[in-house]
Amino acid sequence: MAQYTSPQEQYGHLWLAEAARFGYDEDDQDTAACAELAEELEYLEIMALNDDLFDDNYAEWETYIYDNDLPLALEQSCYQGVLLPADQRALRLASCEEKMLSKLRWFFELCPVHVKAYLALNFYTLVRLDRARRTGDADWKPSTAIAEPEESVFFRPNLLQFRNYGR
Repeated sequence: MAQYTSPQEQYGHLWLAEAARFGYDEDDQDTAACAELAEELEYLEIMALNDDLFDDNYAEWETYIYDNDLPLALEQSCYQGVLLPADQRALRLASCEEKMLSKLRWFFELCPVHVKAYLALNFYTLVRLDRARRTGDADWKPSTAIAEPEESVFFRPNLLQFRNYGR
């Protein structure tokens, strides 16, 4: 039995594999755009409406998330589309791959709070829609994740061979 010194060693590869499987349809973007912030975050909605640079910041940080493969980590940082407090996020992300985690920390530190809330809701919705379509279940935990094969087999030989006795 393999001895792991950290949860990252044990589950980090599962984070990377699940992050690589993420894909979405254009319809998913439309569905995610319909999601609304929770009522307790109404003040963030007001901040976004009063921010002239909101759209630019949103687009810039959205690109950062896609470029660094962070949708899964951001989705795991939320509960029903609302970002968890930092200590609860740390517990959920304890087994996350370090290279993914360091880029996510950068996002949490520098992204404006009202932009961060909208991005979290958007990616929470997108990732869960994609996962539900792929696996039939929107939930994912690294401790229960099953590693899928990286490539599907194009051709498999027949298991049965038939002899032609008619010749």
